[in-house]
Amino acid sequence: MKTFWAVTVALLIPLVIVGPLAARDLKDKVKVEVDNGTVQNQADVPLRQVKVAGKAFDATGKLLGVATATTETEKLAPGEKADIDVEFPTVTGPAIAKVKRRDLTVVQAPSLQ
Repeated sequence: MKTFWAVTVALLIPLVIVGPLAARDLKDKVKVEVDNGTVQNQADVPLRQVKVAGKAFDATGKLLGVATATTETEKLAPGEKADIDVEFPTVTGPAIAKVKRRDLTVVQAPSLQ
């Protein structure tokens, strides 16, 4: 009986520490379309909410603001697109017209499997 409990505890500890089947981060499998404000799952498995980081620049390359956004969709199936609305809270009023370039990078795209 002691052996049974020892084996059971030895098997359960990694699950408690690491979690049940940790999700893979597949951020390199997500295509971002800046002009359309969308992300597309190019992985072969469904993804949870995709997180994007953005930077806004003026015509000279000066950084005007940074922001992050997450898709509202809970599940993004393979090949599916979702809207992403990246708003720059520090770029307001007349500064909005100064934005000439936005760079968006996927920072997190956890798999559902």
